[in-house]
Amino acid sequence: MAWQRTSTVEHVPTDPIGEAVAAGIAEILGGASVDLRYSPTDDPLPPRVDRQASASATSAGPSGWNVTLTVRLADRIAPLVTAASAPLLEILDALPAAGLRAAAHFAALAPDESEPLSPALRRALRDMIVIEALGGHHACAGGLRTTELIAETVEFLIELSGTRVESHDLTHGVIITDALRDPPRLEFAYPADLRSVKRAPLLFDGQRSLLVVDRQGRARTEFQSHRLDRLAHDAKGPDAYSAEFSHSGSLVAEATRRLGGIGFFLRADRTIWVFADGQPLLMRRAEHWTTFPLALAAAITNAIGGSPTTADIVVQAAFIISAQRHGAILAIVDHPDTLEGIVSPKDRYDLRNAFDPMAMQAETRLHHLIDAEDLDAQTLARLAALDGATILDRNGHLLAYGAIVTSADSQHEGARTAAATTLSRSAEIVLKVSADGDLTVLRRGEVVATLLG
Repeated sequence: MAWQRTSTVEHVPTDPIGEAVAAGIAEILGGASVDLRYSPTDDPLPPRVDRQASASATSAGPSGWNVTLTVRLADRIAPLVTAASAPLLEILDALPAAGLRAAAHFAALAPDESEPLSPALRRALRDMIVIEALGGHHACAGGLRTTELIAETVEFLIELSGTRVESHDLTHGVIITDALRDPPRLEFAYPADLRSVKRAPLLFDGQRSLLVVDRQGRARTEFQSHRLDRLAHDAKGPDAYSAEFSHSGSLVAEATRRLGGIGFFLRADRTIWVFADGQPLLMRRAEHWTTFPLALAAAITNAIGGSPTTADIVVQAAFIISAQRHGAILAIVDHPDTLEGIVSPKDRYDLRNAFDPMAMQAETRLHHLIDAEDLDAQTLARLAALDGATILDRNGHLLAYGAIVTSADSQHEGARTAAATTLSRSAEIVLKVSADGDLTVLRRGEVVATLLG
């Protein structure tokens, strides 16, 4: 069980809202453990948990009780948390207090404290927990008005996710920031004034342009993909934006890196992604929220016993591809020799220099034109979107791309699934991305987990 309830006395009060909050937080943080500890209101408050992989908060709970909510990252993830995990740690630190604030908001909506919450209320509660956490994020600068604006934005994006305009599956991008210091020339409230303008999401699709909104909820201007420097002339750091991956939110991510604030991107697959400081924070799919999949990266790192950087690159590439509605197979092997008899030498990028230049096939010659010595997620995603498997070693070196993996099982199941299953019997781990965005993790010929489905 991802969450549990305890008490400082023998009796544990009924608290269906607290239980729903605990379950929601455990889901958001990918299997983190959540403890609800109750104490009578006249007891001294417990000390705050102060450990890197834990966070806690205390507030009034059911009548006559205080409740302390403590969140701990899963054991397989906690040892991998470093300074580079700052986005995750900030969400972790914010969630206990956010969950208790959300519980307080919903307390008046529960007609019977002994009855569990309805599915509709649970769904709304999950959204409120995330909204409260984002309202306290440093990129939002806090404040009640900002939290209300985030709530209105999330509600608007949920509305758009079930809408089509001019036969288009809608995408939409918005960033909430106070980067623009000059007063607006007119008042245009977001999202209220956009609801009556059907073409607005098409204009600010999050791929070619996104809408800039200040923390007062006033729509100010657009941030265009071909004019990245127009609003941030003194932007520091390399240009991380790539138009090729705008459908996965790269323009929104780049806007948050250049302008600060918090960005939202509704993808064509109806998922909502949240960005800050140029990085993805949270994702909402099928009415559920999760943090960017550090848990998956940690699981891969544990499986391969290699560099966490390799796992991060593979996971990021898989999620980029899932937004493209392309299929892919990504695999990590222990040693290149593992591929002998499984992948044709002509598909082996790592063997490109082992052939006589005069006897090379065209596919082998092509390997010499590919720059993949210093592999990153975008390069890996571009290669993996080709038909066939893309394979790395545990240190992140590219071994093959577009590789055909033959399988005798292909007559009984899809060719991609059969190839991924066959490859997983020799590889350390395999990630299969389906055309509808689902991501399946395989190992030793078996499915370990399915994400996004």
